[in-house]
Amino acid sequence: MKTRYKVRVNRAGVIFIGITIFLGVAAVNTANNLLYLVVSYMLSFMLLSGVLSLYNLRGLEVVLIPPEEVYVGSKTGLRTLIKNTKRFPAFLIYIRIREDSHVFPLILGGKEVEGRVSTTFEKRGHYSTISLEISSSFPVGLFERFYNVDIPINLVVFPHPMEVVERSLNIFPRQRGQANILSRKRGYEELYGVREYSNEPLKLIHWKLSAKTGSLYVKEMVEESAPPVILSLDMVEGTLEERISKLAYLVIRFTSEGRPVGLKLTDRTIEPSTGVSHKRRLLTELALL
Repeated sequence: MKTRYKVRVNRAGVIFIGITIFLGVAAVNTANNLLYLVVSYMLSFMLLSGVLSLYNLRGLEVVLIPPEEVYVGSKTGLRTLIKNTKRFPAFLIYIRIREDSHVFPLILGGKEVEGRVSTTFEKRGHYSTISLEISSSFPVGLFERFYNVDIPINLVVFPHPMEVVERSLNIFPRQRGQANILSRKRGYEELYGVREYSNEPLKLIHWKLSAKTGSLYVKEMVEESAPPVILSLDMVEGTLEERISKLAYLVIRFTSEGRPVGLKLTDRTIEPSTGVSHKRRLLTELALL
């Protein structure tokens, strides 16, 4: 698609145009050759300024790199890479996304520079592109030439986490008749039994039993962990967006606690698990509902 360049007249440009018109009218009324010459120089200067500003914006390639996690309503910094594919430098290049901007004072020909521009996403879901404005007031600041371009980004914006307390859940922690009991895993909190020694730490050796039997035995310790939980929209109250936001909060909370968490959807169920990648998978599913 062909780029459409537009022009904004700065305050200095308004003054310059006003002076040019005034001198042009004076030259016509007085037939003064010197005024004609001055006006012609001023018009030529404006023309040259326009040509240079147009060339200054050509040959720029922009790449936006978002962070791993982006949430609705949170200010997000986007890593911005801009490459000048021309032979000659580009000056005073502004990258604007809505209310925020970043200026690149100098981009040498064939070089790439990096900056950061921030924006806030108002809706959850998948974003294939982000619209931004590339502008410059080079060379003398009389005019600002700019154009808008859609940059591919392939970003999923997660729902805004809305805090919810356990007692407000419709089903918690029992699911399908599960008892409210704690699961156990190997750890260091509670004595579960004894077994033969197999290169465990010395602090786990059961010295009394080992001395009595003549063989080394170690204490088998376990720690308690909360049972897995499978979240669903009918566990929380509110509008659809509020429910999604509440489930997003629970996903973040449970995974940060190391508790296995899953998600029941209309057509399938994601089994409980832990870890950052699993958290992002669940948040992605919620974002795309």
